[in-house]
Amino acid sequence: MSAIEKVSISDVPARTSRRSKTSPLREAILELNPEEACFVPYYNEESGEGFKPSTVAQVAGRMSKDSNEFRYSVRSDASRNGCYILCSVKSDG
Repeated sequence: MSAIEKVSISDVPARTSRRSKTSPLREAILELNPEEACFVPYYNEESGEGFKPSTVAQVAGRMSKDSNEFRYSVRSDASRNGCYILCSVKSDG
């Protein structure tokens, strides 16, 4: 059995946060003000850039659910192979 050492919380090193693949998407959404939108390109295998539609919907939905102020909705744009994320103020109803 290994020895377990008891230490003070102040002696524990700070957690280093890592950036996830969706961090740029989350940051772009957080920068939106009400009545603004951003275009998100869908994943392109050749360039390796963009996001899958399911990922965009999941991130926008989760951020909308977690926000007391803003609703984020997704609107597809097939002509540009991507979608728009729209920001609006949540209503009280």
